[in-house]
Amino acid sequence: MTERTATTAADLDVVSRNPLFRKLDPATVAQLVGDRRPRVHAKGQVLFLQGDPLDRIHLVVSGWVRLYRASEDGVDTVVAVAGPGESFGEAAALLGRPAHASAEAASDARILALDADRLRARLFADPDLAFRMLASASAHLRVMVGELEALKSRPATRRVAGFLADLATVGEGPAEVVFPYEKTLIAGRLGMTPESFSRGLAKLREIGVEVEREKVSIARVEELRRFAETA
Repeated sequence: MTERTATTAADLDVVSRNPLFRKLDPATVAQLVGDRRPRVHAKGQVLFLQGDPLDRIHLVVSGWVRLYRASEDGVDTVVAVAGPGESFGEAAALLGRPAHASAEAASDARILALDADRLRARLFADPDLAFRMLASASAHLRVMVGELEALKSRPATRRVAGFLADLATVGEGPAEVVFPYEKTLIAGRLGMTPESFSRGLAKLREIGVEVEREKVSIARVEELRRFAETA
């Protein structure tokens, strides 16, 4: 069951951080959002399934969404995890194609669904807007590909270290962070088994990382990041 909530100025700020809208001024972003209002999706709620037709671009305002593909033997593979400011389903919605993956709320999440036909019409009418959105999305894709290549080339423990370092809000010194969603999903996002993720956490105790349920204490963020980035 979903619940509609009012769109706030803070919500529009989150939308503006999305790669599609990053180069647009606030007034244009507000026009594109129009009267759309975020919906609250409870953890575990499926937004759509792989192969479903899509007519909305989904943008995460708060919370997390798991994107996954199901194999013929019923095993789910995590494709991505979308967080605040990130979107999903945009390619399928804008091109009129079925969803390439299923989407499920990994936590309670507020999702803004933008009408694809409305956005498509605006892009056809304003080529400059279309160019700016394409340029922004392309730049973001290049960064993502580079990050993915770097991630997959790292040993498992260094992947875990990098994930934890990215959660910290400080660049150095001690920090406490909270796992944003289930550890099994984090493991899938990092391309490893839950067992490998647990072993990675255990090994990080050597450099001052302590885990207590969902909370993680980091003794020195700079040392953790240095370890993560070491070849």
